[in-house]
Amino acid sequence: MMPPNQIQVNNNIEWVNHHFNIKVPIAKRLRVHNENPTRASMSGMRATAARLQGIIADALQAGVQIRACGSRWSFSDIPAVRDGWIVETANLDWTFKVGSNDVDVNSATSVDDLYLVQCGTNISKINERLETKTRRRALRTSGASNGQTIAGAIGTGVHGSAIDVGAMESEVAGIQILTATQNLWIEPARAPVMTANFAAKLGATLVRDDAKFDAAIVSLGALGIVHSVMLRSTGRYLLNSSLLHIPYGQLQGALNMLDFRGSGLPDQTRRPYFFQVILDPNKMDIGYTTVRYKELCPPGYRPDYNLKSEAEPGTDLPRLIASAIKMFPDLRNTATSLLIQAELKVRSDRPHEWRLPGETYSFTSAREGIASSGFAVPIAQVTTALEIMRQAFLVHKSAPVVFTCRYAQKSPGMMAFTRYDPCCVIDIDGIDTPATRKLITLAGQRLEAAGMPFTQHWGKMHDLTKARVRRGYGGSVDRWNQVRKLLLPDAAERDAFSSPFLDSVGLNA
Repeated sequence: MMPPNQIQVNNNIEWVNHHFNIKVPIAKRLRVHNENPTRASMSGMRATAARLQGIIADALQAGVQIRACGSRWSFSDIPAVRDGWIVETANLDWTFKVGSNDVDVNSATSVDDLYLVQCGTNISKINERLETKTRRRALRTSGASNGQTIAGAIGTGVHGSAIDVGAMESEVAGIQILTATQNLWIEPARAPVMTANFAAKLGATLVRDDAKFDAAIVSLGALGIVHSVMLRSTGRYLLNSSLLHIPYGQLQGALNMLDFRGSGLPDQTRRPYFFQVILDPNKMDIGYTTVRYKELCPPGYRPDYNLKSEAEPGTDLPRLIASAIKMFPDLRNTATSLLIQAELKVRSDRPHEWRLPGETYSFTSAREGIASSGFAVPIAQVTTALEIMRQAFLVHKSAPVVFTCRYAQKSPGMMAFTRYDPCCVIDIDGIDTPATRKLITLAGQRLEAAGMPFTQHWGKMHDLTKARVRRGYGGSVDRWNQVRKLLLPDAAERDAFSSPFLDSVGLNA
């Protein structure tokens, strides 16, 4: 019997994601809470884990598919399953410092670096809790906006914000996964971190296995419910952000090689910590370039957080512009210009402002009417890929979008889409219109036709098929499916943690 105080149940509802572009009828939504939300404890972690395992067992008995989600941040339907159960974990947001006795004597990671985070904690809160004056720690990387929960962010492979760091899952030292009958704490054998006694505090069994870890950190929700992760942090640092309008031709070396000589950046003698270029595909003459340099944080620095509330409705501007474009397609250039002017204005009021990562990448509220997709390509192919995508845009010139280039190192995740060493993620971002969706589809088709190696962001809009996933991931698909059978030996449970989408791309073999 489900405890009513810790599990809120809604039957036969329409499930809607954070950005309002996915609406799916489901049989049951279960919002899970810790017993005492304000008092984090290991006994409470064990109780919540048992509660989640009970839900999984109930789903198996009912013969339904089950998916877990956090803040419903994905643009894709990966967290949803029609007529199934969705377990919402956004209220599970405990965080813990660990004791030195819990760290394995052979660990190369110090106890000060480690931070245990429950699955539903969103990234903005992790930043805020780490970056306090007393703790003075920080994440090495995160998403561009930090409304995702940690389990959702790593589960879909959020691509990160630092050019010399992997995606967020690359900072995971250990991960707790729950099935109906198993509570596992999984670490890579190549990098042991925690003791078996620590795992036991979570009610878990310690598993050290490279393949299981590499499969689990980008699990796509298909290996069980992620209950907690151990993050590696670093000392606090400040980021100085600049936005510049640089001729596209001047950025070629930076885009294709991360070679910043002659690029027009503020300090071409230093390698930036963050580098992003936004281009209007209608006229790719200017690169709206954001660059961030890193410095040590003074001990007395006091952060000033201005995080937006998760409850904010967001702005209606994209939705209104999208509606106008549907009626008046010729407004595409005006609409895109409005977005660029609003979002990419050069700020001269505070040109030398230094901020912690948690202040820099703050929470952003929902934006109904927004579209976003992500294509990862090898770094040497960036301008070639951009030209292929621009040619696709010329077929759908009414699409109110921009192309955004961001960089990350190769992820250790077996099914991570940031799989090139290093890689650039080219996002198609803009207003959700029929032309935008057609462009996203055509861009993928044109990249395939050109023989361009690429993968697509699992949590954004995409047109993934079994053939495209096989083309992008090769033998990793088979290895991941093999590990999945080891972690979920019961075929019924594998099917329960699958979905029509996962079946369609060959990830329930």
